[in-house]
Amino acid sequence: MSAILRTLAPYAVSMLLGFLLWLQHGQIASQDLAIKAYGQIIKNQASDLATLADRMTGQRRDLVQLERTQDDFRNALDQRTFDIERLKNENPEVRSWADTLLPDPVARLRQRPALTGSAAYAEYLRTRDAVQPAGGGATHGRRPGAAD
Repeated sequence: MSAILRTLAPYAVSMLLGFLLWLQHGQIASQDLAIKAYGQIIKNQASDLATLADRMTGQRRDLVQLERTQDDFRNALDQRTFDIERLKNENPEVRSWADTLLPDPVARLRQRPALTGSAAYAEYLRTRDAVQPAGGGATHGRRPGAAD
């Protein structure tokens, strides 16, 4: 029996080593597929990051432009305010006109509550009194001689 074992032992060891190599080859192949899949994921994420970086650069440029526009508006408003004050100081008629109170209907048009959001504005529009024309109520009839 020991002669048979001595003869078959190298074959059994070779078969065992071959089986282990076959298992490792399968594991290496599956790990290679996983690495390729992760590589593709990383490429997609890098592409997404590049797109986001480009978008953020564009938004920064737009923000700078908006800030410039806002500064231009602010400067124009300051200039107009300065011009109005200069006119008030130069011309006594303009000064007396600027010091007069607005008529009640005009003053009411300028009175608004502090609104926070579009829902509050919509509610304000629904609940406020309608503006009446100076000549009385609105007429809902047709004008005489109006053509169809």
